[in-house]
Amino acid sequence: MKKIFILFIVIGFALVGCSQEPKNEISETVAENGSEAQTEIETNSKTKMNDLELKDAEEIDIFKRAVSNSKKEPGIVNMVEEPQYKFSIGEETYFLWITEESGTIMNTKDTHTIYTLSSSSVKEVYEFVNKG
Repeated sequence: MKKIFILFIVIGFALVGCSQEPKNEISETVAENGSEAQTEIETNSKTKMNDLELKDAEEIDIFKRAVSNSKKEPGIVNMVEEPQYKFSIGEETYFLWITEESGTIMNTKDTHTIYTLSSSSVKEVYEFVNKG
């Protein structure tokens, strides 16, 4: 009887595990002391976030200006799309959504707040990510 019960449990776990589809989601874990948060983006093969490597001082300055001139947006964040890019400046890492008309960033340590880029920063950042 005990063996049959264990067999049903194993089959149940197998069925539940196999029936779940991959998801795109942002999950957040907070350290025990509550002062530090780490964000992890899990994506399936349909989307790919690109890491931007800022090499020279001019590139770093473009992104520093974009972050410092960005405007905090009020309200609850519910980003429908996965971020297109991820970049780092010093110790801080950001997610970036950019089009020719607008740009949004999110600090990976605070996934509840977004910032919109100024129009001049949108132009510079868009040109940087589309140079080739």
